[in-house]
Amino acid sequence: MKLVKGIDKVINENLVPFQMPGHKGRIEEEIYKYDLTEIDGTDNLSNPKDIILDTLRLISDVFGSSHSFISVNGATGAILGALSTAFNENDEIIITRNSHISVYDGIYLLGLKPKYIYDDDNILDKLKELVTENTKGVLFTSPTFFGDIIDDDVYEFLIEKDLIIVVDEAHGSHLKLIDEELSSMRYADIVIHSFHKTLPSMTSTAIMHLCTSRFSRSFAQKNIKLFQTTSPSYVLMRSIDIAMDIYINSGVHLMEELLCAISSFKDQLESETDFYIDYSNKKKIDKSRLLIRHKEHVDYKEIDAQLRAMGIQTEFHSQRGLLLIPSIMNKKSDFDSLLDALKKVVVHKKEKIEYKLFRPDKSMEIREAFLKPSVSKSYIEAIGGTVTEYIIPYPPGSPIIVPGEVMSEELAYYLEEFEGNILGLEHEGYINILEE
Repeated sequence: MKLVKGIDKVINENLVPFQMPGHKGRIEEEIYKYDLTEIDGTDNLSNPKDIILDTLRLISDVFGSSHSFISVNGATGAILGALSTAFNENDEIIITRNSHISVYDGIYLLGLKPKYIYDDDNILDKLKELVTENTKGVLFTSPTFFGDIIDDDVYEFLIEKDLIIVVDEAHGSHLKLIDEELSSMRYADIVIHSFHKTLPSMTSTAIMHLCTSRFSRSFAQKNIKLFQTTSPSYVLMRSIDIAMDIYINSGVHLMEELLCAISSFKDQLESETDFYIDYSNKKKIDKSRLLIRHKEHVDYKEIDAQLRAMGIQTEFHSQRGLLLIPSIMNKKSDFDSLLDALKKVVVHKKEKIEYKLFRPDKSMEIREAFLKPSVSKSYIEAIGGTVTEYIIPYPPGSPIIVPGEVMSEELAYYLEEFEGNILGLEHEGYINILEE
């Protein structure tokens, strides 16, 4: 744990502090003393040569990358850095439509031209349809929020076509602890891991891995730096070092215990209640990701509220069920508590709500639409108009319409009835469309 030891060494010098940060490490809370800046002994994330470089090399060795880079701006910063490394303005790329909003932000910033693969598409068949001589590469999300993992034959096709492969594996930092073959790092040029999602690292910590020799370390470093603060948090970076120590020394054992606890929980849940774990029928899935559903059509929002009142916090609820994200830090007693709570919830039936998948028509590219003058309209008034902002149900954070696409009547009325959080709008309940 070079970062931990290096930071502790500087702290133990008891320096008289005339450098940033302003709290000088003298706030009573213990965590403040670890909040340092770039001085002798702490290295520099933008040009690492000492303890940060040692940690990066450790991460690279453990995960099998050629080079790895820390992002203290979460997977968002890593994804933007990856896109900037991989693609140039006006490049045509193919992305999975369920991509995180940060992917679309990168498309806007870089002026990329995306084509989409939707959730109900066969990925390989759609790729064969979409790939042309103008296609520069792809960005895929794998695993998805719900734990679905892209099949190997998709990557084999892309490698055969010599296309750049970037994978947002933000929800899969832990996959190698289950099975090496679940990770896209065997195939991709760049992979993003959001350590804080499924490993014991602090929120906003992520890693960008170079997995092939297509891009140099110095070029990738230059690009990810664009999306990082020049005052990175040593508290966050220290937590990455601690997470790596746990990963290396206990990760496999803890994952075995987790999967055993999940299997036992699943058996009890399905034999003792009307709830069940809904694993998809995909060839490859993350079995540590749990979508809990009921045999009847029920009000999951109400069930989620009851669980919270009993001290159980899920990741989120939707018409598809309750999504839970266990990690190697969960204990068997957590699943015992969850099972006990699910036995106690009062279930109310609710009219079935179909999961909606929209394919809006496109009238122009994202960047072009985003920068044009616009007016604010209600969803209904916007029917037929070209939108200039995103509508992003959150979580999971994937837009259902993006700038440059046309608001349909079906989508407008769906949004009028939608219950949940929506990001991306300047005015809640209204959407900006192009001025006529």
